[in-house]
Amino acid sequence: MKKLGRQKNWFFRPVTLLTIWILLALLVIFNGFYEAKRAKNNLYGLLFDEGSALISGIEKSIQSSLSSLKAIEAFPEISSFLTPPNLWSLDEAVVDLILEITFRLDQELGTGLPAEGRLKEMAAQERFSSLQIISDQEKPFPHFCIPLLEGKSLYAIERKEKAETGQMESLSLAVARKAGKGLLLIHINQDDLRFYRRRVILQGVIEEWGGKGGIKYISFHGEDFYIWADTNASQIGKKEEDPFLKSLFQKPQGKAEIDRQLKPGVLEVAKVIEVEEGNRVALSIGLTTEKVEEIIAADRRNIFLFSLFLLALGGLGITVIYRLENRHLAKLKELEEKIHQSEKLSSLANLAAAVAHEIRNPLNAISMAIQRLQREFLPAESSEQKEYLRFTDVLRGEVKRVNEIIEQFLFFARPAKLQLSQVQIAEILRDLVLLIQETAEQQKIKIEEEVSPHLPPLKVDRQRLQEALLNLANNALQAMPAGGKLKLAAKFSGDQEILIEVADSGPGIPPENLRRIFDYYFTTKDKGMGLGLPLAHKIIKEHGGRIEVISQVGRGTIFQVFLPRQEEG
Repeated sequence: MKKLGRQKNWFFRPVTLLTIWILLALLVIFNGFYEAKRAKNNLYGLLFDEGSALISGIEKSIQSSLSSLKAIEAFPEISSFLTPPNLWSLDEAVVDLILEITFRLDQELGTGLPAEGRLKEMAAQERFSSLQIISDQEKPFPHFCIPLLEGKSLYAIERKEKAETGQMESLSLAVARKAGKGLLLIHINQDDLRFYRRRVILQGVIEEWGGKGGIKYISFHGEDFYIWADTNASQIGKKEEDPFLKSLFQKPQGKAEIDRQLKPGVLEVAKVIEVEEGNRVALSIGLTTEKVEEIIAADRRNIFLFSLFLLALGGLGITVIYRLENRHLAKLKELEEKIHQSEKLSSLANLAAAVAHEIRNPLNAISMAIQRLQREFLPAESSEQKEYLRFTDVLRGEVKRVNEIIEQFLFFARPAKLQLSQVQIAEILRDLVLLIQETAEQQKIKIEEEVSPHLPPLKVDRQRLQEALLNLANNALQAMPAGGKLKLAAKFSGDQEILIEVADSGPGIPPENLRRIFDYYFTTKDKGMGLGLPLAHKIIKEHGGRIEVISQVGRGTIFQVFLPRQEEG
């Protein structure tokens, strides 16, 4: 039966049940994370599919527009038969775009003179044939710039067109500088115009598709990572070296595939598109993830609530099982403890009887012999008397200590016979202070008394109760060898009990020792027997009371003795 009880106790131990609940919690949490991740991947997969469809649609629109542009450039005369934008409106848009770029370059150059090679670098970057700054004093001065010198205009344009078709084949444009002195003059040849026509086409595609679905932005990047066209016009011309775009352009020619990256609040879907032979752009579409995040948040919330419900249900079930089984285990444990206690007391009784029988009489003889030695064989010389008396007093003290140990064994072994009488707790505490006063002064310990007035007398065995409190006080004194404070207090505790407290300012009792301090023979002292506190516990219990301990390491220990009050009448 004992073996079975131990097995059940192991299985229904709180730590074991907590471990089972934790494993259940981990399983539920893992499943919740898996389901949340799966739902998130599915939703972003659907959003990516939507972006892929938009990419395909925009790509077809671009190819259609570029095919029309190639036909117009090859046969300008058919432009009048096409719906806008035709060739002439397209060239007007190109002029407006180049004019905007020229004003921006003027701001970038600033007030000072640019460094050598800076203008060539900027011209190559913007696909201009040339870019130069002309001073007001330079001669000969371009004829079409004269209105600028006269202050009649902020910019001047000179276009060369084919006489037979009216198609623009070159462009010169000058602006009066705002950031510096002189004029900023650019020249664009036919190849550059072809490039800018395609940029305008791309911007037109953005305007056509920009407001559809959940599109947050559309952007075209050249292979030099400069923005050719963008939903936000202020971004055009800026350089954006995104590692994601680099990876797209690094793919082999003809291997262009739709790819994606997740940004805060945006899923970006991108693909490299060839606008003409040897000229590629990266088409990027940013799709807002707001609705997806709302669905994911709601899904996570539902998974969390469901998981919480499962954990609560599992915890409740485990708790019910634990409480039901623990009742049986508690009864079994109580029975085992009683048997164990009976065996221990029986052994202790036999040992105490044997020790008392074999040692008590010799001890009495030794004590009497020491008294006779002190009385009849005292040395004549006074110098030797002091050492002689000290030595014999040590012998008497040790004999007395052995006799006290025997008395403690006998007390644990035999049924207690309490001599009850009405006693004031204040008197017991007063006598207790007298007994420990000398030891406290030697150890520099300050004793404080705090007794509530009007405490009723208690019906107790004065000698035994004082012995129990003395053991608690001695235990406190031993905990403060370097000094401290010992507090003895008595007060009301509810309507049915009187509380006596013995508090010290010692190092406290470690948690691992706190539950064992009332076990027989348990001690942390080198010369202790481990019977003082069990003796006090037994005496208090036989009076119908109880002892509780409050201890914090480094802050001291409080022994609380609760004794029942007698009913009046």
